[in-house]
Formats: sequence, structure tokens, C-alpha cells
Amino acid sequence: MFLLSANLAHRVLDGCLPWERSVELHIDDFLERYTLHDSIWIGLLTDCAFEDASIAVIRFDPVWNSSVSTPTSVCADWPLLFLRFKSVTAINLSGFRNIEGIQRGISSVNVEHLSDEEARTVINDHYGASVSVQHFPLVEALVLSPGESVLELSKSPS
Repeated sequence: MFLLSANLAHRVLDGCLPWERSVELHIDDFLERYTLHDSIWIGLLTDCAFEDASIAVIRFDPVWNSSVSTPTSVCADWPLLFLRFKSVTAINLSGFRNIEGIQRGISSVNVEHLSDEEARTVINDHYGASVSVQHFPLVEALVLSPGESVLELSKSPS
């Protein structure tokens, strides 16, 4: 199981991540440059008390995203991706079941455009579960190294 350090978990919950260093991209542009394939779910935080945003917290696979971090098979050395969905109007979880402590690796991501102002992003795992987030199409992406320093993402295609 991959947990965040207590310090980082508090920073996420308190809204104190360095979002000023994030990259804002259309969800399609993000997925054109980077993939979530084989990355590992940590969680989805929705702060419904203060804003209509949700943050996906994902252990970002550096083998598939070598432009961000040095490839390694040691999951604890993978960077953390924080993907902030804005103007969230719906979240749906489906197909989840007990998989006996196995890491929830992501298999695919599908985006459906409902309008110019709304998209539905569905993140599927290798075990038949999916998380669907209905949101404004621009997302903010922030990647932190295991040591919690910011790793740069590109705004333009590689």
C-alpha cells in the first residue's frame, strides 16, 4: 500500500501544494503528452466544503512517462501526480471490489466531451473498477518527486 507522508497528506488536505508550479492543460492535451497507464491510484480528494474541485493522487509510472522522471521498477521511487479537476459536477465509482491489498494499477483513461465547458474523464483500473469525474476540461497537473520537490511538466508536445 502506498501512503503519503504525514507532511504531504496535510499539505494536500490543507490546500498547500505548490499549485503555482503546476501546469494547466486541457485534459486531452495532458493525455496526449502523458499516460496514466500502469500508474497506481492513491486516492481522490474532493473538498466539497470550500471548492468544486477534486484532486486525483496517483503514483505516476516513470517507465511510461520517462520525460518526467528516471524510469525505475521500484514503485516507492515513482513521482506523485496530483491532477486537479475543476468545476466538478459529478463523481461516480463503479466496479470496485476487494482485491486483497493489490495495488490498483490504472489500465486506461477515456474522455467524453459533453460540451465545450464540460468533460467526463473515466479512469479504469486493471481490475474492472473505474472512477468517472465530470469536470471543466482544463486540469492542473503537479508532479512531486519522492523527496517532494516539484518535477517540471511540459506545456507543449514532446
